[in-house]
Amino acid sequence: MAIADIHEDIIKTHILTRLDGQTLAAAGCASSQLQSLCSDQKLWSDICSYNWPSTVDPLVIQAISNFPSGYRSFYSDSSPSPTHRLTTTTSLLSTSHIISSVDLRYHGELIFSKVESTNTTPSDWFQSSPFRIDLLELKELVPSSIKFSGDNQVLVSNLEKHMTLSWIMIDPTQNRAVNLSNIKPVSVYRNWLTGNIEVTFAVVIAPDVPLDGNDYVNCNIQITCGVKEGGRELNVSGASLMVLDMDGKCLSGKESMVILQGLAVAQRRRRRYSGGGEEQKEKYDEFIQRRRERKEKVERRERRLDIACVASGVGIFMAFWSFALSWKI
Repeated sequence: MAIADIHEDIIKTHILTRLDGQTLAAAGCASSQLQSLCSDQKLWSDICSYNWPSTVDPLVIQAISNFPSGYRSFYSDSSPSPTHRLTTTTSLLSTSHIISSVDLRYHGELIFSKVESTNTTPSDWFQSSPFRIDLLELKELVPSSIKFSGDNQVLVSNLEKHMTLSWIMIDPTQNRAVNLSNIKPVSVYRNWLTGNIEVTFAVVIAPDVPLDGNDYVNCNIQITCGVKEGGRELNVSGASLMVLDMDGKCLSGKESMVILQGLAVAQRRRRRYSGGGEEQKEKYDEFIQRRRERKEKVERRERRLDIACVASGVGIFMAFWSFALSWKI
């Protein structure tokens, strides 16, 4: 039986609704009939809300309605495959705000979901100040039904294996979006001072034109987790996004928007996501190694400078002392 012999209602209701986004996009290339059926906005809306529950927020729905192909364009932009190369010389339109659509899961279970609008109106203060998005207020806790047994090392190991994050940044001015998370953590460790677990997600980018000598920059997302005292339930106490340079310094609003908007319009690599996150973890480890080497190089240069200053000081002192002795004689 050919696909043309199957009634369209059966295809839409019983076949296409069972496909994921990449398979649905591929099916639309098979024939003009399937292309029409696979362009249905309800199909793509359901896929987006299934993958990213935060997209049902009215703020996100309004933003997606302005995308060229609606939810299909949004899914294409937000799939976890940002480029590692970034062209920063492209002329970008300044935007008054960006939208963060964030979903955090453990073992596939949603434990945190939020939509946040950030004011990015160009001003002297915004462009020169460190750029940071915080989704939670100080001392705010988001409880979950996730329970843990065992020591902290078991908790760290489980979070590293089973926690996933999607942080989609939407640029309403350009009607584009990009997923700033690498989906799986690149680093999980226990903060000995606070006792909390710091979970890091990151996307490392190489701008075509280095920013202030930085060959790489890092879209760094920090999730802070803990276990309520007297119980074993996981809670989330922090979720923040920063763009860091090679020295670990937070970029300014102006520099960060160049990176974030550039990522939103950058050409993506079309590949099926494996879910392992190994490639981005390798990129992150390389970034940390380069940062460590850069720091050591600066420290060596400063030590040489200190030695030169001390030697110069000793030389000047000896010369002065010799002059003083000769003058007395």
